[in-house]
Amino acid sequence: MHSSNPFKHVKRSIQLFTLSLSLFFFSSAQAQKAPNDLMPYAIVGSIASLVFACYQGKTPCTLDPKMNSNGLVFSFDRGQDNQLLQERVAIGMDWAEAIYEGKYWRLQGRWDLSFHHWHSERSAVKNDSGYIIGLTPIFRYILKDDEITPYIEMGAGPHFLDSIYIEDENKSTQLQFGDHLGIGFIAGRVEVGYRYIHISNANIELPNPGTDFHNLHFAYRF
Repeated sequence: MHSSNPFKHVKRSIQLFTLSLSLFFFSSAQAQKAPNDLMPYAIVGSIASLVFACYQGKTPCTLDPKMNSNGLVFSFDRGQDNQLLQERVAIGMDWAEAIYEGKYWRLQGRWDLSFHHWHSERSAVKNDSGYIIGLTPIFRYILKDDEITPYIEMGAGPHFLDSIYIEDENKSTQLQFGDHLGIGFIAGRVEVGYRYIHISNANIELPNPGTDFHNLHFAYRF
């Protein structure tokens, strides 16, 4: 006769709550620090992951990207950059094939289509609210065979601003690039994490001030 541990779900709930609370305080602390400390890691990690995917001949470097129809993900992020607040919703779909499959970890990817709404708590700024639409290939490094699975993720993709001004900063172009770096964990169909997103135009045109959001991330896999 098969028996189950009555404390298993309680233990798992406590672990999820503790990890979520830790990530909340971590994202809040990051938002109060120097805004672009993580930018080099996001950019270098994204480029290195893309190069590795192309070397492996996998999505997004193929003309026939294979998508996993069972890998649909809805996510909600909320964060800030000093007095600039952001809410972000996204629909993602996993790629059907892993980029790399090792004994203890794998490199998996997904397309992430996002809509961001931002608003400023500062007064008398040139533009106090707006939206951003982005498309990002996200590369996720995942440990395998754990009940609560940690991951590290990174990516970069085109983003479109409704205005060239965010608060008093002139972004020069509506076309921007969003560099993405995150950590988190997966438990069943749920994932919780911290995400850093740097938005700038890669010096296509000057001035090019960066905007840096530190987000708490929630997602559900359908």
